[in-house]
Amino acid sequence: MPPSSDVLFINFGEEINKIKSISDEVIYHPVKYKELFGIGASDDLKASFKIVKNTDKVVNENELKAGVITAINEFFAIENWEFGDTFYFTELSAYVMTQLAPNLAAFVIVPTQDSLTFGSLFEVKSEADEVFISSATVDNIEVVTTLTATKLKSQGAIVSKTQDISASEAVSSNSSLNLGTSSSSNSSSSNQSSGSSSSNSGGSGY
Repeated sequence: MPPSSDVLFINFGEEINKIKSISDEVIYHPVKYKELFGIGASDDLKASFKIVKNTDKVVNENELKAGVITAINEFFAIENWEFGDTFYFTELSAYVMTQLAPNLAAFVIVPTQDSLTFGSLFEVKSEADEVFISSATVDNIEVVTTLTATKLKSQGAIVSKTQDISASEAVSSNSSLNLGTSSSSNSSSSNQSSGSSSSNSGGSGY
């Protein structure tokens, strides 16, 4: 439960009044985090990440999982986001694939709620008083050998704020959806440095 405007004024008003101009008016408005993926997220925003390691490399699965979580946390660093931003999974997948190259071959997101299916979390909008934060842990990461329709929950309809399409259509158009594979991330890596990229979601560079 976010603090009320009165509580914010009591806690911060005295110090802020010391530095603000006489003509300035400070409005105290409570805001909140919009948690994604992990145990703290709402059921419709909980997810697991399916990853495929590069078989040409000797990779420890636990280290790979930890690396993915580190990249996700970097992507969702508070300085990268503004209130009311939109999260696009394609941006996250491009960043994670770039950071974990060449050890990671594929990276996809699958909602855990039974009523949702593959593609439902490709785009998430935050409200004007919300800012994104990831609560994903290594428990949300699953290493798989291949990406099958069953693993992707590619049955039923994709629930989206923009459109509804069948999950089978989404799986058959992997290239346009940018699932986060080594081939799809190559073009993104040319536009990103290892630690920064520009985001179309409205946040700062990653």
